[in-house]
Amino acid sequence: RKTPLFSKETSTASGPMSDGIELNLRGVPDGSPDDDFQPLVKPGLNKQESAYQRFMLSLDERVSVKLLTRIWGPRLEFVVRLMLVATFLDDSFHTVINFSKHTTEIGEHWILRWLASTSSELVSAIAIVALLIGLLAQSVGSISLLALVQPDNATKALIGWTIAQPILYAQLSNSEFVAESLSLLGGLLMVRAHLVPDAGAVTQLIGRMMLPIVYMYHAGLFLLSAFTLEETGSFASFVSSLSMFVVYTAVLVGLAIGSTLVAAGLKSRLIALVLALINLGYVFYEHPFFRFIWRKNGEWVYDEENMSFPSVALPTDVGLSDFEPEQIYDMHRYYFFLGLSTSGALLLLAQYGPGKIAAQKDEVLLPVVARNQD
Repeated sequence: RKTPLFSKETSTASGPMSDGIELNLRGVPDGSPDDDFQPLVKPGLNKQESAYQRFMLSLDERVSVKLLTRIWGPRLEFVVRLMLVATFLDDSFHTVINFSKHTTEIGEHWILRWLASTSSELVSAIAIVALLIGLLAQSVGSISLLALVQPDNATKALIGWTIAQPILYAQLSNSEFVAESLSLLGGLLMVRAHLVPDAGAVTQLIGRMMLPIVYMYHAGLFLLSAFTLEETGSFASFVSSLSMFVVYTAVLVGLAIGSTLVAAGLKSRLIALVLALINLGYVFYEHPFFRFIWRKNGEWVYDEENMSFPSVALPTDVGLSDFEPEQIYDMHRYYFFLGLSTSGALLLLAQYGPGKIAAQKDEVLLPVVARNQD
């Protein structure tokens, strides 16, 4: 039976003009059967969720949302895990193809370059061993995580390589790379907390708090951009400069608020979903590596005019002119998949929730659709 808004009983009004007048509080004429009564507000709706619930109810009338969730939920979970390990799969694949080149870069240009001049053979051996360990950690760890085989060891291997890679390639001074690696590390901690029972809620809390680090980094960039606008004497340039200041400030505030709410676990699932979509758009715009290369006369040709140099920490004796177009292309490809994995980390939060230690631990991203039943 449907629940009426008010009680079935009638109430007699009191006051100087109420003698003998009875008010019907049921909202239906007297004598109408209860089955004919339709409440003004559907059960389960409140003022905050009524519009969203009405949309979900309308959608559920055409297709079963619960059935779609049951069928596509595991598939979406696999896609999110695939996005999370995308950078590891891509890096391990290209490490195999260009193994000798990576060995040379580590030994002569990056972390071991100080030892290369005195013990080149030792440097080469150390670089080979380090790359082999990284290759096994990335490939085996990613495949195991996708197949849900030994997720404990798989997440440990990927976490270890995520920490070691900036050190191995001497990128600790590359703020953007470190920020994205820390956000990726947060995603790995969250998936570990979900798949490994002994990981605990603290692991999920640490992972959730690390997720927005890359956005706090970008918020800092917008803060610097907002206060370093060029001075000008032209009115048009002044208006343009002021407009950019407003835009930078708005983006800064949005990123700061969103990152804070994600870290606190308040509306974190919805915000993580929005940030993941924004990050995907940014990655496709900033690092579209698939647009920088094409086949011409049987050879690969690079778009050198539109292929900018990405953010990377360089040794003092190495300049931008020392890099070939192929190397710049590889950097864009790497940052593309790194950003894809960062979005996957955020989607993990949207899917699994903020965990037990959160300001809103029972947040629901897709509310339950409930119909009135007789």
